Amino acid sequence: MRRSRKAVLLGVAVLLAACDMDAPGGRVAAAPAVSSTMEFEGGRPCVDCLGIDAWLQLEHDGGRRRYRLVEHYRGAGNGRRFEEAGEWIADGDLLRLRNADGGERVYARLAEGSLQARDSQGRPLPAAADDVMMPVNFATVR
Repeated sequence: MRRSRKAVLLGVAVLLAACDMDAPGGRVAAAPAVSSTMEFEGGRPCVDCLGIDAWLQLEHDGGRRRYRLVEHYRGAGNGRRFEEAGEWIADGDLLRLRNADGGERVYARLAEGSLQARDSQGRPLPAAADDVMMPVNFATVR
């Protein structure tokens, strides 16, 4: 079990750090020929439901970085489900999810590999302290 967790944490670092690397001389490094997928899961409290379950998938395929986020509201409204997709950008220790409608969500990458919701400047959100997603899967395809 510990070996699996270490592999997931290593996968998080490799997948997200690959986007921040510059080639010598200031040129942007060529995109790797490897396709990687990372998944995160989390849950947080909800004011008008029994809780919100979230699943996030980050995909890095050549030069494309796509994400898919699914949120399921337990109990209220017959289990409302929301999905969004777009592109993700690694910005230092921040992960910016930009959806097709122009919205943006920001998460900080924490030391243990988890993601925590932040404001647009990367500052902690007191009301979202429980909005943390843990890495659950990492896959690499050549």
